[in-house]
Amino acid sequence: MFVLGGLWRAGSAFFHSAGTLLLPVRTISTGTSCQIRMHAIPQPKVVDRWTEKRSMFGVYDNIGILGDFKAHPKDLILAPCWLKGFRGNELQRLIRKKKMVGDRMMTLDRHNLEKRIRFLYRRFNRTGKHR
Repeated sequence: MFVLGGLWRAGSAFFHSAGTLLLPVRTISTGTSCQIRMHAIPQPKVVDRWTEKRSMFGVYDNIGILGDFKAHPKDLILAPCWLKGFRGNELQRLIRKKKMVGDRMMTLDRHNLEKRIRFLYRRFNRTGKHR
């Protein structure tokens, strides 16, 4: 009796494991959908359309038209001189800062800036798609 019970359990375990292997093949061949449980349709995200960034989009577009093209929008931005109209990564930004205000920086700040530049220079040259 014990022998038959053991064989029966082993056989059912074999067929059960074979069934899990055949399940993806069966769904592809019969054209049935996958057995993904989805309890409810997710609710759409609530987006605030009037955030400060979105509300100020395009604010300076009409300066050229109304001001005889004398002022560029980047001239109206209140920011440090090395950041105005700049696009680039952190290394390029720090090198630009060192060039523009490096001689006026305090000793410790300049030392920390140069350390960060050295670290980023090594990192960019050792890793990444730009090697």
